[in-house]
Amino acid sequence: MITALLAGSLIAFIAAPAARWFRPASRPLRRDADRRPRRVEPTDYASLLDAIARQVRSGSTLAGALVDLVEGFPMFAVVPQRLNAGSSLARALAGIEPGDADAALTLQALSATSHLGGPIAATLDEAAAVLRGRTAARAERWAHGAQARLSARVLTIVPLGFAGWSALASQRTRAVYLSSFASGVCALLGLILNLAGWRWMKKIIGPA
Repeated sequence: MITALLAGSLIAFIAAPAARWFRPASRPLRRDADRRPRRVEPTDYASLLDAIARQVRSGSTLAGALVDLVEGFPMFAVVPQRLNAGSSLARALAGIEPGDADAALTLQALSATSHLGGPIAATLDEAAAVLRGRTAARAERWAHGAQARLSARVLTIVPLGFAGWSALASQRTRAVYLSSFASGVCALLGLILNLAGWRWMKKIIGPA
């Protein structure tokens, strides 16, 4: 009985992280009512600033360019309404809450140009370059962390898999695990330390 419980615990402990890490890309079809909305991808604010800068260079006003290109960027959805109500672009941009750091930089660049004027297209180009630099830095960090994430998974799964297989395949190994209270405590302590090590490595490496 104790052997079955220990073996079941080992299998469940191994299967839970493995199911998350090696989940297949394709998922079974669900009914429309059960489908969850797809994860929203980060908005490409750099392309928005580039497009606005091009229109400004071609003779459009900053407000007109933003209104023409605001579709697909929910953060700026209220701007056309405020402009139609008679607000200036600076006031139309005031009070908008950015959702992330890239959105905050985009909003700051548009607000600064609407207040100060000057070389609007050049300012927007510089802001777009900063956004693309941030994207490249994030991609580089993710690439450097890929090997560490793989190592963490291997270091977590291989000991558990070896211990579980040994317990299921060898009567002598099961006897060692269950020969005394101290052996059971050592096995349980090994599982806890393995989980703690996985969480520690995950925290050091950062999110995937």
